[in-house]
Amino acid sequence: MQKNTIKQMAMGILISVLAQQTSANLLINPTRVAFSPTDRTTDVTLINISQTTNTYRIEWSEKKAKTEGGYDDLTAATVGDFPVASSMLRYSPKQVTLKAGERQTIKMAIRRPQGLANGEYRSHLVFKALPPMGPTLPDKPEPESAGASMKVDILLTFTIPVVVKQGPIVYKVALEDAAIVYNAATKTGNVILNLSRSGTNSVIGNLDAYWTPVGGSEQLIAKSGDFNFWPEINKVKASLNWVGTSFAPTDGKLRIVYEGTKDFRGIVLFDKTINIKGSMIKASK
Repeated sequence: MQKNTIKQMAMGILISVLAQQTSANLLINPTRVAFSPTDRTTDVTLINISQTTNTYRIEWSEKKAKTEGGYDDLTAATVGDFPVASSMLRYSPKQVTLKAGERQTIKMAIRRPQGLANGEYRSHLVFKALPPMGPTLPDKPEPESAGASMKVDILLTFTIPVVVKQGPIVYKVALEDAAIVYNAATKTGNVILNLSRSGTNSVIGNLDAYWTPVGGSEQLIAKSGDFNFWPEINKVKASLNWVGTSFAPTDGKLRIVYEGTKDFRGIVLFDKTINIKGSMIKASK
């Protein structure tokens, strides 16, 4: 029983380490593609920043955002109710093999159907890692006494949203309320936001939380980069990661800034300050 537990722990640690090492194997730029109403073509650049040769198959995936974060995959039965973009987009090549340090440009083009209704359309472009080709040596089983033997192959999938905008760009985002959760023992916490959105278009930007205690100076305490707020969601809860090093649960002012990035670069989506009582700051476990 103890050996099995040790094996399971070792497997978990190994998978965690490998996942961290391989998560940066492929660099994609940009990480969000947006076709404005006048755009016809664009490029996506892939760079293999690993030390091995990797092959990726490129294909479409249809996803719908969830209010709690993340996505649900749309099925054949549900995709018909969602404004997908893939049917009007073409890209080439469909598969790439990149040596260590090599880059590849993916060409994308759009052909809008006649009479396309105003609004925003979206699909997700998937870069799926394929198993390496070539002969492999068979695994040689080892006796139980020789220790654990593990062979782990992690094939990663990278996904970026592709947005098509048609007609006027219409959006409005607002901060409904905010709360600070703080653990004094570990000096870490989160800033929890409730956000609302209206209009036909999504927005993307950096969410930054600045704290000013009574009698003190303002400092950045939490943030979340490139936060997407998609059109199918009107309200969402966002959790900002703690970055502050000097904080005490006292009275003060919390300023939240949502500043656009990518196709919203240079636009301040909102900048709102709220008063916080020390008694309102919740203690996290």
